[in-house]
Amino acid sequence: MKLTRCLFIVLALMVLAGCAQTKAGEPMRVYGCAKTVVPVGYSMIDSTSVSVLPDTINIPVEGLYPYQRWNSEIYGKDCSYVIVQKMVFKTPYYRVSALVGSTAEMWGTGWRKGDYSLSSATTDQEYAQYFASIRENGGQLAPMYTVAMYDQRVTPNVIARVIKLTPTSTGGFAAMPSFNDLYQYNEYGNGFGGDPS
Repeated sequence: MKLTRCLFIVLALMVLAGCAQTKAGEPMRVYGCAKTVVPVGYSMIDSTSVSVLPDTINIPVEGLYPYQRWNSEIYGKDCSYVIVQKMVFKTPYYRVSALVGSTAEMWGTGWRKGDYSLSSATTDQEYAQYFASIRENGGQLAPMYTVAMYDQRVTPNVIARVIKLTPTSTGGFAAMPSFNDLYQYNEYGNGFGGDPS
């Protein structure tokens, strides 16, 4: 009897785990209320963490640098890719400034929207890591991409972002801005509950 019950529990857990996986074409949560939909036909090729170093002027504690990581899922179809990301800014000393730029409503909430061009041979440290991950996982890359970028400041210390990379032969948009051109930070108290500056 105990063996039957254990087998039933294991089977139920396997079914639940399978149901929990988001499939292409279905809504998926990026973080909190920020949701997106991975296009039909795309499949996940990698789950990775990419480090960046925000540009801050006044570091309140000597030697404390706010290294951050984009937790990223990369989905691909042929030479096209969608990168779904979230960043939780964990240092108590800084908060993400409000995002400035064009806005669009997508997937039920408001996002900042940007259209850019990006070479797969970029030397930008952040973007080069995404292309390296794609190559390492057997993905094929086009020489040039148009980028549709959607990002959202979910809270003052959380950013959600969706990047869609579509092959192009002409570019046609401004170059994809670096992390520090897209995101600014403000000093937040003393890290021990002080008021934001």
